Amino acid sequence: MHIEYRITEKDYKAASTLVMRKRSNMSALDYYGPHIFGIIWIAAAVFTSFAHPDDDLDLLLTLGVLPILMGFIVLRRRRIRTEYKKLKQFHLLQTLDLDSNGLRLITTDGTTRTAWSVYSRFIQDNDMFVLFMDKSLEFVPIPKSYLTIGQIDELQALLTARLSPK
Repeated sequence: MHIEYRITEKDYKAASTLVMRKRSNMSALDYYGPHIFGIIWIAAAVFTSFAHPDDDLDLLLTLGVLPILMGFIVLRRRRIRTEYKKLKQFHLLQTLDLDSNGLRLITTDGTTRTAWSVYSRFIQDNDMFVLFMDKSLEFVPIPKSYLTIGQIDELQALLTARLSPK
């Protein structure tokens, strides 16, 4: 199978958030942490308002979570943007050839050949395929926007045959 694509900042953001949600329980906690924090904050403010119904401080406590929650999300976006800018190999045109032996990735920087044993599993959503490298935090994103429906089905079948889906 032969695929040509570019990884834009939007694609990298989609891939890295998918990785944060699905890599492990700790990475899922990193992704959902700000939301959990916001829910706990609002629940605590609501419970204290029932305990002290005439206190005006509860509204401040309830609304005070919004800037903190937005700050967490903005920091995450900046971190992802900074990571994307550092990963110059993703900015190049990616030519990926998949066969029974493994993957061959060709960019203007050079050619990389890896066996299927290098990858532990893959995940996908509506926008992206992500291959996880075994014993590493690195991943290979493959955006679906550059693929036809037939290529998506073929890639999914190939990855399912070689790697375990999660």
